[in-house]
Amino acid sequence: MSWDRDANPYAPFQKRIKVTAFLISGAMLILLLRLWHLQILDGERMLLLSINNRLRIRTVEAPRGLILDRNGEVIVENRASFDLYLMPEDMADVEEVTGRLAKILQVSPEEMQQRLSQREALPSQPMLLRKGVDERTVMAIEEQKIDLPGVNLQVRPVRAYPAGGRAATLLGYVSEVNHAQLHSKEFQDFRPGETMGQAGVERRYDAFIRGIDGGEQVEVDARGKVTRLVQRVEPRSGFNLYLTIDKQIQRIAEESFGGKSGALVAMNPSTGEILAMVSKPSYDPNQFSQRMTPEQWRTLVSDPKHPMQNRGLQGQYAPGSIFKLVTALAALEKRAITPDTTFSCNGLFSLGSHVFQDWKKGGHGTLNLRQGIANSCNIYFYNTALKTGIEEIARVARELGLGATPGIGLGDEAKGVIPSAEARARGGGEWYPGNTLMAGIGQGMVTVTPMQLVVMVSAIANGGTIFRPWVVRRVETLDRESIEEYGPEMVRKVNIDPDNLAIVRQGMQAVVSDGTGGRARIPGLAVAGKTGTAQVVRKGGPLRGDHRDHAWFVAFASTTDPQIAVVVLVEHGGFGGAVAAPIARNVLEAWFKLPKESGSRVQAPQSESTEGD
Repeated sequence: MSWDRDANPYAPFQKRIKVTAFLISGAMLILLLRLWHLQILDGERMLLLSINNRLRIRTVEAPRGLILDRNGEVIVENRASFDLYLMPEDMADVEEVTGRLAKILQVSPEEMQQRLSQREALPSQPMLLRKGVDERTVMAIEEQKIDLPGVNLQVRPVRAYPAGGRAATLLGYVSEVNHAQLHSKEFQDFRPGETMGQAGVERRYDAFIRGIDGGEQVEVDARGKVTRLVQRVEPRSGFNLYLTIDKQIQRIAEESFGGKSGALVAMNPSTGEILAMVSKPSYDPNQFSQRMTPEQWRTLVSDPKHPMQNRGLQGQYAPGSIFKLVTALAALEKRAITPDTTFSCNGLFSLGSHVFQDWKKGGHGTLNLRQGIANSCNIYFYNTALKTGIEEIARVARELGLGATPGIGLGDEAKGVIPSAEARARGGGEWYPGNTLMAGIGQGMVTVTPMQLVVMVSAIANGGTIFRPWVVRRVETLDRESIEEYGPEMVRKVNIDPDNLAIVRQGMQAVVSDGTGGRARIPGLAVAGKTGTAQVVRKGGPLRGDHRDHAWFVAFASTTDPQIAVVVLVEHGGFGGAVAAPIARNVLEAWFKLPKESGSRVQAPQSESTEGD
């Protein structure tokens, strides 16, 4: 053994070399296996990550389709807007860049950091920081662009409403899909920052209007600066909507309200086409085109005047004397009265220990049905309601569309209330004759919406057909190719004798020719109408502005060929004949393109009869 060690003195070194070689070989094998795994098994993923490090995909938002009136005049369009995006992955020093940007935007660095911490976009996607950047900010960013890596401005189309708040509650508005919507199943295909119609026509027909977004694939350098456009997929514009609304009639209707609050709905009684819809006060939908702050939103929705409520569809009011048309029809249907039935009015009506008053002090004397409608005599309709009974009054009201949603399909629609003894009994209450009296003149528990009343008046005007109100005539591509077309939808024929409808139409014509609606009189045009003054609080209380009666007026013209039906409500306006009738007159004159020369205007005499109801 001693000889062997002496014969090979390098044996220990050789052993170490073998061990070292084995370890090196093992390390090389591991390295080769890792390279093989990265290159072969994980190669595609690594390549994608490498590409994504220099390629960016940017969404190109599609312009929404235009909204036009029945004559092809643009009501809603688009305009260009600059949006500010951040890509933190392209910032070598995020804190430094956001600090510079905070100075330009005139916000605190802490606010910028908070926005970054709330980022919902994917790491490879840019983060939307601000929409609708003003010109000053755009210039400042462009001047300092070399010091703002990862900061980009993109141009996109935004919704524009040239007329501001005109028809806003009908048209609706467009804004970003909110947080709650993003987390609901209905909006699972939407991405953060994407916009959609949130109310009115914009919401109902969003699928047609929205279009299909395009995209850009761009190459960027290490500082996030775009070096070239790799590929672009053009966006596809949304379809255009042609409404039934007449832009000029809408303008005149809105201007006629001035600073008053209320609602107006104009409809073609033979088709159900909505020609104008006003809700006052309104809001400016343009403010939603930019990102609205939580404070701005809270201010808008908490406004006590409720500017975002569509009063025509959602406002529920006592109809006042407009409801006397229903009472008259119910009485004729039941044969409780005839057109020649007379009642004497001395201004007072006694029922038990209660005394009910007429609106005219001293009364109207003896009247038949036509005169009762023309002068809106409360005493006449107290007698008529008692002879008819609430059940028949309620039946006729429902036949004419009251107590049910009209079904225009633009969001929530109020049903109103048509009371009856049967319904009251189911609720555990009792029905008294006094309830019938108040219901007969449209007070008490009766409530309606302006849209319901215009449907009702249209049915009276056209001889007894209920049409569903509608507001979109057709959907077209940019090349005028028709996608969808809509038309009249008859809901039903009312179960009311056409002769009785004709009798009431004659009474409505008398309202304008020699009754309480004289201020709607138009020379050369046969107008039928009905005034209404709905009591808000019991008489005898303090007469504040919000305690004044609501003023109503409904009308259609002409009486021989009804082309337009109008309902006007002025909240706390006072007498319907004095306040609401002139607004309806302006709309009728505009529709029939009649001159509004002061010399041709016939003013109703300033008497108690004209100023009443």
